[in-house]
Amino acid sequence: MDARLDAIALLYLSFAHASDGALSADEMRLLAAKLRVWQPDAALESVGDHLRATVDRYKKLGDRDAKIAEARRCAASLAGSTDAPARAHIADDLRELATVDGAVTDEESALLAELVATLGGGG
Repeated sequence: MDARLDAIALLYLSFAHASDGALSADEMRLLAAKLRVWQPDAALESVGDHLRATVDRYKKLGDRDAKIAEARRCAASLAGSTDAPARAHIADDLRELATVDGAVTDEESALLAELVATLGGGG
């Protein structure tokens, strides 16, 4: 997998889980669907394998603060390695991940705004 796709997967997972401490089934399905869009030629099994590997990596990050720091690192990396349309797409995906479970906490909203600003993906 390319580093950009790894960063997108880890950013999405870190944001979806660490921002509010939970990962709903709806969030996980949406996360998988969003990753699929970034690799349209990949077999569904390959996308699933990539997601499982990302979850394993995420679990090893440590506490919540470390996971949020990784989300920030991924956003900064993507800001420097993707073009403006891709950054806007990532920001839109993060916004959708924030709302899919029906509740957006204040912390989640603040982290979303920070990550979108880092990406330069609009407000």
